[in-house]
Amino acid sequence: MSSSPSRVRVAIIGGGLAGAALLRGLLRYPHISVDMYESRPAFREEGPGLAFTTSTQAMLAAIDPDLERCLDRAGAVRTSFEIRMASGPHTGQKIEVNGAGPRSNKTVSRQAFLTEMLNGVPPRMMHPNARIANVMNLSPGEGLLLIFEDGSQKRYDIVVGADGTHGFTRQLVLGADEYLVQPHSTGFWSLPIKVPLRRAQQAMGTRYLDPRHPRRIGWIGDGTGMIHNLLDNGTEVEIVVYGNMDNMVQEDGFSGPSWAQLYTPDEFRDMFAGSQLPVCQGMVDLIQSVYTVQVAAICQLEHAPAPTFATENVCLVGDSAHSMLAFQGASVCIAIEEALVLSTLLGRLPSKAAIPAALQAYDQVCRPRAELAAQSSAETGFLVTGRGPGVGLDAGLLQGQLLHKWDYLLDVDIDAQRATASMIMDQLLSGEAWPM
Repeated sequence: MSSSPSRVRVAIIGGGLAGAALLRGLLRYPHISVDMYESRPAFREEGPGLAFTTSTQAMLAAIDPDLERCLDRAGAVRTSFEIRMASGPHTGQKIEVNGAGPRSNKTVSRQAFLTEMLNGVPPRMMHPNARIANVMNLSPGEGLLLIFEDGSQKRYDIVVGADGTHGFTRQLVLGADEYLVQPHSTGFWSLPIKVPLRRAQQAMGTRYLDPRHPRRIGWIGDGTGMIHNLLDNGTEVEIVVYGNMDNMVQEDGFSGPSWAQLYTPDEFRDMFAGSQLPVCQGMVDLIQSVYTVQVAAICQLEHAPAPTFATENVCLVGDSAHSMLAFQGASVCIAIEEALVLSTLLGRLPSKAAIPAALQAYDQVCRPRAELAAQSSAETGFLVTGRGPGVGLDAGLLQGQLLHKWDYLLDVDIDAQRATASMIMDQLLSGEAWPM
């Protein structure tokens, strides 16, 4: 390949973690000029904290060695991971899960980590409050034109959609098919809060909240689940509760999904009546101390599987490509994989003419992983809310189902993925067909 390819201009639309990880990965390549656009006034990442496996931490280091240090500067806590029964005949019993050894994960605040990631990016590359009105394909070989609401325009060779579940870039790849473009309700809801450690210990006790031995613990209830972990150098406790709306009316795929599920305080407490362990009731108390009049749970959404993540000059990463249920924390792990594979491929571009081959190789390697993650996350959601078909709250059956459930995230060979993607790209450039 040529050692001095022509300059490739990349626009990343969306200023969350997926876009930031890709941006950091592209900074090492002198032939790539990159800008990141965010429609909001500031770069923000909303939602529960993140849990990074050792594999995902290694991917971050492969993207940019400083990203591991970003985790530490963001107050990441090295924790073990446990799953326990909150309801049923085996209440309190631990469910063994592969990869859940002592201090096997790092948990971190989304916003704190994003802030640290972007602190290492030249300000000229970051464009908050940038509202894009249209993206136009120019004549062959001329790339794409971004047209902004203020009338300004800028030309790029590649556009990467990283604007999340509700962004517009999915349409650039998948067209106007509402079923593919719009997210759909899943029947699950979640609700996160964050409280100071001392306050959490007063409500939940200290047995499972010992900062000297930090643990991230998930509790399986009867139609509900709970998880708690430490953030911000162990000074804060994050609590996430979630549930399955058994009687929810499913959508037709064309009407807009609900964003929130509202409960009265009594309705909310009744849902957790079967989780009587003091630590679980303490979490309910803490949530109701925040939501005193009405509990507004966030409906979890997901996209239908996309037939492709890429066109000749546009591709999708992260939740723009594959919003999925959050029960395994897989979405951000897969997004980090995608950022690493895509930055590797774009770093190998011999010329702008090779862009379609790079994006097709990215799609062929990364889309099957995302589909696996979405399916596994949905299955896990039913299991950890005590609704697994034929499993319910039987601890022995749950053990069999959950033991290896995270293996696909733990055992990923990212070097092999990068090598496979590079091989596909090279074969496409040589005119050979890659077997699908």
